[in-house]
Amino acid sequence: MTEKDQKSIPETRGRSAEAAETIERILQASIDTIARMGYEGASMKEIAGAAGVSKALLHYHFQSKEELMLQSLKLLSSEVAQEVRDNLAGGTPSLTMALDAAQGLFDRLLTNEVRVAFLTEMYATATHNDTLQKTMQQYVELEKDLILEIIESALGPFKDQLIMPLERLAMLVHTSIVGLSIESVVNRDEERLKERFQDILQILASALFLPALQRERDSEVNPSLEGDREIKNETDR
Repeated sequence: MTEKDQKSIPETRGRSAEAAETIERILQASIDTIARMGYEGASMKEIAGAAGVSKALLHYHFQSKEELMLQSLKLLSSEVAQEVRDNLAGGTPSLTMALDAAQGLFDRLLTNEVRVAFLTEMYATATHNDTLQKTMQQYVELEKDLILEIIESALGPFKDQLIMPLERLAMLVHTSIVGLSIESVVNRDEERLKERFQDILQILASALFLPALQRERDSEVNPSLEGDREIKNETDR
């Protein structure tokens, strides 16, 4: 397990299996309750009731609401990232695979109304809650690292052909996902939103990987081109 994976997983180390299951149930209840009632309306008592635990047990595991929110965000991120990893498992690194990975991140968030509502509420509340704002800043860094890891893995050797640092690309993808996800709260035309995100990815790919993207597409149309290119390179030497 990488350091990035460890940072993105809710804190359950050193816990018994029963305690870990209880913590995950609390975190999921936190996400569901805030999505339904809003941040201010979702008291610790409400979350405890939704999780089926006592308020005392909730405070035993989470000293503050802000700590609970950070761990809930980690759970959401790790769930989405694992879904994308599973979908990409066994694939061959390529630009197409990287685009599919980014699209997968967006789709898995967009099609889950609870996730969208939870994140939108968290961003909105952070505008007037300084403590939560710091929590959301940690979440943005966490998301950037997860997107970075997934795209880097999907790109494989193509990552060396980027014309900008991979971290900046990860932030562009993150910003696009957040913006369209928040818009989806008032615009539930999922196909239109997915289409717009695909447009964003295609623009990024064309701007950042144009030579490599063209070679990949050429080789898909005519696999012999790649072999011819290698022979030409050897001859030129």
